[in-house]
Amino acid sequence: MKPTDEALAERRARVAKRWELTDEVVVLRAGEPSGWSGTDQHFAFLPHPDVAYLTAVGSPGTTLAYDATAGEWELFGPRFTPERLVWEQPPTPVGRPLDELEAWLAHRSERTLIELGAGAAMPEALPAPAAPDGSGAEAAADPVLRLSAAIALERMTKDKAELDDIRQAAAASTAGFEWVYANAAPGMTEREIQVGMEAQFYAAGAPRVAYDSIVASGSHGAYLHYVYAGDDPLRPATRVVEAGDLLLIDAGAQFGGYASDVTRTMVVGAEPTDEQQFLWNVVLSAQQQTIDMCRPGIVWKEVHLAAARILGAGLVEMGLLRGDPAELVTEGAVALFFPHGLGHLLGLSVHDITSVPYSREPSDDPMLSKLGPNRVLEPGMVTTVEPGIYFIDALLGDPARREKFAESVVWERVDELRGFGGIRIEDDVLVTADDPEVLTAAIAKPIRIG
Repeated sequence: MKPTDEALAERRARVAKRWELTDEVVVLRAGEPSGWSGTDQHFAFLPHPDVAYLTAVGSPGTTLAYDATAGEWELFGPRFTPERLVWEQPPTPVGRPLDELEAWLAHRSERTLIELGAGAAMPEALPAPAAPDGSGAEAAADPVLRLSAAIALERMTKDKAELDDIRQAAAASTAGFEWVYANAAPGMTEREIQVGMEAQFYAAGAPRVAYDSIVASGSHGAYLHYVYAGDDPLRPATRVVEAGDLLLIDAGAQFGGYASDVTRTMVVGAEPTDEQQFLWNVVLSAQQQTIDMCRPGIVWKEVHLAAARILGAGLVEMGLLRGDPAELVTEGAVALFFPHGLGHLLGLSVHDITSVPYSREPSDDPMLSKLGPNRVLEPGMVTTVEPGIYFIDALLGDPARREKFAESVVWERVDELRGFGGIRIEDDVLVTADDPEVLTAAIAKPIRIG
């Protein structure tokens, strides 16, 4: 649902309050389409998310300006010439014509101008990170960094209009996954399944996918971001799904600029093996328990580590690891099989506001290196919860790792499962003042299809 003018005004007022500016002028640009090198074509355009958040407009060239002295915002939008209208449909007119921006700035030329959004020069060095609640950080001296961080802090919690769009995206995603459950079968290719699923996203009203869909069968499931044409964009290969394969699908529709992000893993066309059944249930248990932890006041790192301990206990029970699960997490053995973060914030980007200063604890710990923003959860935040267990040759076949974890990993047993692929289960979770709400709960979690 498009936010009302009143809702947009409230967003801008909250951002301006965080900025604490006195006489500066701020310009936020949505950006322009990026051209394909050597051609006259362009990549699909998406506006800078800060501009989309403050304007609910997605057209190239859209620009939002703020006059701190007057405390006023001004929106500028492109207008097409007759010649351009021969070839392209015009964007919906918004605000003042974009060609008036130059004069608007000229009247304020004696003031400090801060450029944000697309093309803004972000500093290379970030200030020291703070505690998870945001306290104790070194102040951001660079105004671009400081003002961008202020917008990001507002974007962390979603208002009603934003949640309505995420729910719409989730509903479109549900249609796609239901098609997979009803139609995917041995003999189909990964690409056929992807196309059929995404067609349902679009039929349900999604204007685009939130990110490149991951449809990975068998050993392909061990690549965390396996995508079609990742091997050769000109002549991509696609694997035929065989009976008994694990099929890992990580996909989501987008609506109103807001993403949905869902992962399901199923055995196709056969009963699960004992190993598939056991590990699938371990991952599901880790997900269920950590979703329940997504409550106000909980530090995200603790949720992530809880998932790692649950997965570690399952790997010990299966005979793949030996030792105490908590110690196996600490020493990094569990990270061989769970090498990614438990989740990430979701919104106008599928990995939302990942550049927020003061939100990341740099770490050499393999279990925390991909943690992502380590913040205290607050009502209104939307996060993914996506534990996984993978058998990744690049990690499991590495001589240095095999030597380091010689006592912790039962390598003979692990080697029997090389080529297994991966299992991940992911949902989008809204933190509320009470129990967490799973926004993608309508998408079933079958262990077998086809």
